[in-house]
Amino acid sequence: MIRVPAYRVTSLIYDRLVGIYAHEQWRENLERLERRFALDLSRVADVACGTGLASLYFADRGCEVLAVDASPDMLRVAARRLEGRKGVCLIRQDMRYLQLPATVTTLVCATDSLNHLLRERDVKRVLASFRRALPRGGHLLLDMNTAWQLREGGDEDDWVFEVDEWRLSWRSRWDEARMTATLTMVLEGNGAGGGERWVEVHQERAYPLEWVAGCLKEVGFRWVEVLDAAGLGKPGTRTRRLQYVARA
Repeated sequence: MIRVPAYRVTSLIYDRLVGIYAHEQWRENLERLERRFALDLSRVADVACGTGLASLYFADRGCEVLAVDASPDMLRVAARRLEGRKGVCLIRQDMRYLQLPATVTTLVCATDSLNHLLRERDVKRVLASFRRALPRGGHLLLDMNTAWQLREGGDEDDWVFEVDEWRLSWRSRWDEARMTATLTMVLEGNGAGGGERWVEVHQERAYPLEWVAGCLKEVGFRWVEVLDAAGLGKPGTRTRRLQYVARA
């Protein structure tokens, strides 16, 4: 088996694995949030853009889009998807050190991307960089998995399934002390691997709602609202994903 960085192989099947399903939920929420908070989507940063599904949605609406991701493999897929779209700029950057070429009216960081940061100081650094990317009155839309979601995703048994030409073995473990979930994926297939077995390890950490909201205000956001991403109502003890809306 060959261990590779996260998304090196899964970028090839990410959309079929979780991307398309997650995007549809995100799109429905985005359109509701746009109406509720009067979002200005004329210039959007899609940070941790992955395979570019959200960036394509914005581009098709005529928005100017800065699509940012740290993974060259995910950006490669996004570039193919966005080929020929006007007003789109793809940028490879680590969001901890985000430096956009221009401020944006709305910054989106979706699909629990911040959960992949395992240190509090890195989350704070990212939120500060998000604030610098927005003018006064601009909005940040950010969603994160809760401890409930990550804990419930842990399983003593491995899951084995197939996606396209790939066979996957999926093992998820939860560490209560560290509030961290570790997902180990073994992929084997006739796609890019030619029958080789590849291993990717993905980790996510849960952060308390109150802590994240406090950090947003600490770095300069003047107003923060936190919603349950399922229905956009008030969060509860069994909320799986939190939707943060912050105004600069």
